Amino acid sequence: MPAFSIEHLRQVGAAIFAAAGAPPAAADVVAKLLADANAVGHDSHGVIRIPQYISTIEKGEIIPHAEVEVVRQTTAAAMLDGHWGFGQVVMNQAVEMGLEHAGNCGVAAITVKNSNHIGRLGSYVERIAAANMIGLLCANSHGGGASVAPWGGIAGRLATNPLAGGWPDGEGGALVLDITTSVVAEGKVRVKRNRGEPVPEGWIIDAAGQPSTDPADFYDEPRGSLLPFGGLMGHKGYGLGVVVE
Repeated sequence: MPAFSIEHLRQVGAAIFAAAGAPPAAADVVAKLLADANAVGHDSHGVIRIPQYISTIEKGEIIPHAEVEVVRQTTAAAMLDGHWGFGQVVMNQAVEMGLEHAGNCGVAAITVKNSNHIGRLGSYVERIAAANMIGLLCANSHGGGASVAPWGGIAGRLATNPLAGGWPDGEGGALVLDITTSVVAEGKVRVKRNRGEPVPEGWIIDAAGQPSTDPADFYDEPRGSLLPFGGLMGHKGYGLGVVVE
């Protein structure tokens, strides 16, 4: 299997996004965050997403040249409109604004709307923790991406609705939690499919609600669903998913 450096992945990703219409700065931000996910072992949120993003651009669902708008802001809060640009671009600005506002008054709340897939949540809270602040982040899919079955259900009704937190440890490092409210991130199933491998038991069910280890049962029509995290106590993951939604 060929091996590529992280820097090579960044450069190739940036070139692809620029060719798809993204300004150079935006292309660099997205490519860097994707490649960085590979660098820390989360291939599910890495350059595997490039074909998905390009397909979404072709459908008009990602506007690669969109500019982030500050809809409103106060001393300690702000709302950003991503105008359906790259999620990483709007989140990059959201983190910068959050750090600035929290630095001025001790706390900040930043909300984002009209965004796209933002990648690995941990990368953002790591930045906040590196600034010696505590960061909490959650994300839904604007009511889309319904791939997670409710507790006891069959059809997908929620997105994976992840949440993350980052806490500085006082020694230059951080405690970081980055989880989905489903039993696993969708990208982990995508990686297994691309490798031709089965998924572990307990990750997915098929369209009839039967347990499956075949990724095709999740992606092919009629589509199956991810399960909420918690196993026999999956109502807890489902409940957290509803809260994030």
